[in-house]
Amino acid sequence: MDDHLFEKNLASLKSHLSKPADLPNRLTEKIDIIDANSGLPTVKYEGVLLHSKYDPSKEGIDFAKNIKSGAHICLYGFGLGYHLEPLLEKVGPDGFLLVIELNPDLLSAAMKLKDHTQLFNNNRFKLIFGEDEFDVSNLISKEMERLSESGSDQIDVLFHAPSFKCLPKMFPALRNALEILLMERRFPAVFRDLEQGNYCLNKEKVKIAKGINSLKNAHQGKPALMISAGPSLDSVLPYLKHIKGNLILACVDTVFPALLKNGIYPEYVFSLDPQIDSTFFFADYKKGQTKLISTPTANHNVLKIFSGEHYVVYKEGNNFTDNAQSKIKGTTQAGGSVACLGVDALIQFGCEPIFFTGQDCAFAGKRYYSKHTQFNQRLFSRTLGISQIDKLHKDKFHEKKIIEVTSTNGNAINTDQVMYSYLRNLEEIASQHKKIRIYNLCSQGAAIEGVKPLHSVSELRRWFL
Repeated sequence: MDDHLFEKNLASLKSHLSKPADLPNRLTEKIDIIDANSGLPTVKYEGVLLHSKYDPSKEGIDFAKNIKSGAHICLYGFGLGYHLEPLLEKVGPDGFLLVIELNPDLLSAAMKLKDHTQLFNNNRFKLIFGEDEFDVSNLISKEMERLSESGSDQIDVLFHAPSFKCLPKMFPALRNALEILLMERRFPAVFRDLEQGNYCLNKEKVKIAKGINSLKNAHQGKPALMISAGPSLDSVLPYLKHIKGNLILACVDTVFPALLKNGIYPEYVFSLDPQIDSTFFFADYKKGQTKLISTPTANHNVLKIFSGEHYVVYKEGNNFTDNAQSKIKGTTQAGGSVACLGVDALIQFGCEPIFFTGQDCAFAGKRYYSKHTQFNQRLFSRTLGISQIDKLHKDKFHEKKIIEVTSTNGNAINTDQVMYSYLRNLEEIASQHKKIRIYNLCSQGAAIEGVKPLHSVSELRRWFL
């Protein structure tokens, strides 16, 4: 094996690193070199095959085939580098490729097995490598901020899956952040066909619907309550009848049936799930003053059966966003859950302050959901007692990866990656609208940065008396 190639690559790489890379000039025992059918080398790292055993070069070209010219890319996974030059070629002179690789064994192998000097001499390429999680996280944040400020409207986050499987254990927080990015990236891919079908079936309904823009500043300076389906709703629901006249009530579709059952008709209900399950949340609504706000890709049966006023909102960056119509009817930047959409909408309506309830973003009180939701009712029908319901909530929780966060009372509490993602999206909304007062009512779940906890319904009196 050519040591000169390793030294040559390392010398070219130095210009991309804030400090010299401490890479061993040897292959670890964890790596097995395999000659692919095409004659090029590939490797297995602890049993994980990094590139094709048939033609790694062709596989690299295929990896980049859907990339558009001018794209700015953040990629986890250097691998042996077969996919990197095809990516640079695809993004063209106006694009940029930021690569993160945190496994020194893999990077050493790449330096020894393939000439990367042309790649490293390209000013449209940058590599982030390091051994300290805090330093690496700061580097990633700075580079992502730079990419965001570069003026490109295309920032793609990509994963070289085999490399990601080999991410070292000394980066737990980064792994979690990257896994959440990967999960959020997979969601639209999983539901793309479903969204496409709904988009087509909803076209006529969407065409005649009013847009969210028609509600801009409609409730200027009025307080609003965004009702979600978390466990803290149980503490607030009995009081909603008494305070509803003082607030603009809005809710996620999941909790809509529970409100109707308790004689509470919110002014707005939000729906964006493309799956048919969301239809059941509207089955008991026959007539009233509630307005539906949905995306064009929400389940078509919801739009079909809803008897009230309907408003549409387009999601920025969604594949099914009609640019001409979205400018007329209105957009949301809110990512994540339907609650995030609801909060963003209330801000657009001019509501202030905004209160949350049922927004726990954690496994609070041994539960995912309020006992009044259909999820909990379905569990109840399968059990004989409360302890078994708690167990089923717990079983559902442990199906996902657990993350420890700080609760509203300052203690540690468990959440999962999905709820953690929603938590971060809510924090981003709060950060972008610092002049708007936002409070979380009776939550014993995760603390949300930029959102103040209110521990009792009685604390609302200061706004209404």
